[in-house]
Amino acid sequence: MNRSPVRTAITLALVFVGVLGAALAVTGLLIGLPAPAAGGTCGPGQGSEAAIVALFDPITIGAGPEPPAANPAGRAQWTAFVDECQTAADDRAWTAFPVLVVSSGIAILGFLAFRRRSRGRIDSTPHAPAGGWPPPPWSSPWAGPSPSVDWDPSLWPPGVPLPTPPPPLPPPPWPESRVP
Repeated sequence: MNRSPVRTAITLALVFVGVLGAALAVTGLLIGLPAPAAGGTCGPGQGSEAAIVALFDPITIGAGPEPPAANPAGRAQWTAFVDECQTAADDRAWTAFPVLVVSSGIAILGFLAFRRRSRGRIDSTPHAPAGGWPPPPWSSPWAGPSPSVDWDPSLWPPGVPLPTPPPPLPPPPWPESRVP
């Protein structure tokens, strides 16, 4: 079953777009978060941490210890900082997840369309004999009959001697005691 080049190109484009979308979604989760408006970085070091880390382990947001309740201004700033970093991580995850699901679906659809290419209706072989039975799968129409399959001594031509079997193999070169 032949396939048109346009269909092959569409199939490969689906797989490419799906893989590209999945790569972009994963990359979006692995890139550092933006710096919050309150100042600093959303990470324990000099740079912001990845969204996936802040999503699963919010303690790593580099806000330092929570200020005591006696310092309401410091506590409000600390809460705004942590909320902004956590919101950035949540937003990035909520954006990446649908992109990952849709692009994975597109890639799988393209892969299944590509696999479907090799499947098709099995046509009857044009070399079938008059009886309707196709030749055995190990024979081919251009190779002729296989001696191991079609051997019948009654069909041997008269006056021609039958072939003799090969002689038995010689014994192994090592003593019988070494044979496991």
